[in-house]
Amino acid sequence: MNLLPIPWMKLKLESIYNVNLYGNLYLIFNDINNSYNIDTNSLSNLLVDHNILVDDSHPLYLYLPMELNDHIYKLMTSFRYLYKDNVYIILGGYKDTYPNLNELDCLANLCSKYENLDSIVNYSYLIDNDKTYEIFTSLSDTQKIYINPISSCSVSGIVLNYHMKQLNPNNVTHISFVDLMNSPYDDSFISCYLKGLTNNNNNFNYNF
Repeated sequence: MNLLPIPWMKLKLESIYNVNLYGNLYLIFNDINNSYNIDTNSLSNLLVDHNILVDDSHPLYLYLPMELNDHIYKLMTSFRYLYKDNVYIILGGYKDTYPNLNELDCLANLCSKYENLDSIVNYSYLIDNDKTYEIFTSLSDTQKIYINPISSCSVSGIVLNYHMKQLNPNNVTHISFVDLMNSPYDDSFISCYLKGLTNNNNNFNYNF
């Protein structure tokens, strides 16, 4: 797994929403040419290598796509095993993917498929996918990172301000999981990239 600090994305979100976001924001992703190899030691070392402290006074907020698979589930359980109640695990998805459902319905459906999920996940949310295209263009243009469109919703989770419940939100670390694509020439990526370029509103707001 790889961990990448993206302070510029946090600044972009602050500018778009005209709010203050606290703590540090990172992306976590897998090497595209390697199979997932998730274990607690490697995850712990990854955070240590980036000087990320997780304890009662320095909580971790982990954002993942609601479209779970065995790899993402293993990632969730590994973080929970390592950091217990000091990690807050949050699932995000697109409203268009779940018509006529809210985030609690989606979570309930997932709980029927994955063991003990209700004790692992702290929060969940749904967003509008037509407001997130700029994520694709930003990560592609600045970092040459080509993300799977369905996982981009995790990058936006920080703006929901779950971390404002902490006594000192400046001590919070945010980590958003994204799934990489094999090529930036995939039709779905190109479509989202072009929409990001032509997004005149220059935002990816939520419908509250």
